[in-house]
Amino acid sequence: FCLLRTLKQCQTIKEALVATGKETIWHRRSRDEPAHYCSICEVSDRRDCGIPGPSRRVVEIPFLSSTFSSKSYVVHCQDCARKGSNDLDGFVVLEQYRMEDLMQVYD
Repeated sequence: FCLLRTLKQCQTIKEALVATGKETIWHRRSRDEPAHYCSICEVSDRRDCGIPGPSRRVVEIPFLSSTFSSKSYVVHCQDCARKGSNDLDGFVVLEQYRMEDLMQVYD
């Protein structure tokens, strides 16, 4: 059930991005690449209870914002990215898995 829900969420995100004209950039996930978690959810969860909590894992479509001081990217989930910019200006959206590949894993 969890995988099906994740697939549906990924498809919904992709459809919303297409509808608004925001392009995704294909960037295949490497074998040794660590899991990505939303930096804002992770910080707010820790602040609320004082201990590390479950932050939102960004599975297929990470939203990246750049920090000019360190010339690196910060990972966000869709909800936190849209809180920062509803039209996602200043964000790069990556596609790390093809939907067809994820559906084959599900089948």
